Amino acid sequence: MGKVTVFTSLTLDGVMQAPGRPDEDTRGGFRHGGWALPYNDPVLGQVASEGMAGGGAILLGRRTYLDFAGFWPKQKDNPLTDVLNDTQKYVASPTLSDPLPWANSTRWKETCRKPSRRSRLGRMGTWWCSAVARSCRPS
Repeated sequence: MGKVTVFTSLTLDGVMQAPGRPDEDTRGGFRHGGWALPYNDPVLGQVASEGMAGGGAILLGRRTYLDFAGFWPKQKDNPLTDVLNDTQKYVASPTLSDPLPWANSTRWKETCRKPSRRSRLGRMGTWWCSAVARSCRPS
């Protein structure tokens, strides 16, 4: 069985939505986008960097993938840009169409709920994708 590590921002009252910017995810009238940015610090950056340095692919849901693909390839002078561009990305989405626009991206038409899918995973991380993280739990 592969190991999936979840990297997410979660408030104590269970909010996992739109940590990065005010316009990131306004579904359901959510008006508190960007809530996590004031809490970023060097320790968080170090922990995130260490997690990514271990290698492995990234597993994303459709919304997060489209958001990242529209942002990260355009960033200059950011060491994370090359890491993300060069890393294999799997996108759990039955609705996206191939080919995916971001380099090293492969679409899965299903989530990793099926044991056969999970058993083929190596070390992998998922970022800010609560639905994908839930789908990777064993049944």
